[in-house]
Amino acid sequence: MTEPILLCPVCRAVLVRTEGGYRCQAGHNFDRARQGYTNLLTGRAAGQHGDNADMIRARRDFLNGGYYAPLRDALCRLAEALFPAEGTLIDAGCGECYYTDGVMNALSEKHARGIGLDISREALRAAGARQSVREGALTLFAAGVYDMPLRDGCADMVLNLFAPLADAEYRRVLKPDGVLLMAIPAARHLWELKELLYDTPYENQVRDFRLPGFALLSSQKIIAPFTLTDRESVRALFSMTPYCYRTPAAGRARLEACERLSVTAEFHLLAYRLADEKSVSAEP
Repeated sequence: MTEPILLCPVCRAVLVRTEGGYRCQAGHNFDRARQGYTNLLTGRAAGQHGDNADMIRARRDFLNGGYYAPLRDALCRLAEALFPAEGTLIDAGCGECYYTDGVMNALSEKHARGIGLDISREALRAAGARQSVREGALTLFAAGVYDMPLRDGCADMVLNLFAPLADAEYRRVLKPDGVLLMAIPAARHLWELKELLYDTPYENQVRDFRLPGFALLSSQKIIAPFTLTDRESVRALFSMTPYCYRTPAAGRARLEACERLSVTAEFHLLAYRLADEKSVSAEP
């Protein structure tokens, strides 16, 4: 990175890259793991784990199958249209970086530098195999999104893709006129899977698109039907969703017996620009 933007999670001094990791002027050292990420979780936060290995493996296998490619492609087009040359991108809750890697590859001609943050070290280990990480365009850190180890006004774009909403932190780290891209599930996202799992399926509650301090630039609804043709793929989809924690026994039995499932993914892809603190984006 040409300009230091990382902050020490202990003392908030600037972190400088060293041969094996990062160090601040107060002497706090953070070594880079062999899987390619640096752990900046400290204190109570160091005990946070995020998604476990099974969920990460299921999500990686499912996403690598291309089922959510329509969302990634739309995200890449949107990012390319709004991102400045030689800018900085932050993915706040990057997971195993399926989407982040796609965006960074789309922005390669703009010489973007990227930072991926996630509390799941399992996710970051999986992300280390992504092309943009291996080539050095994307740097990974174990860190929370509610207190990002980044200086104020350092980012041209923040991604929030199915991650916890930390809008106050986004406003802090974005440059004036910076952009936030967000993806959230639509009301009937994966409806057919819910019909399989639950006797009385329910629609997702979709929050108001308005965000204090941001102006809504655009909203797209992306509908992506696909068919899973084997039991392993059906299980992978189930295992990467929150439903795997709260499905009753009867629903799990139906899932185990399912060898083919046609499903429709539905997303809202939202673009915001940082505005005055008192601004509120318009209704979609």
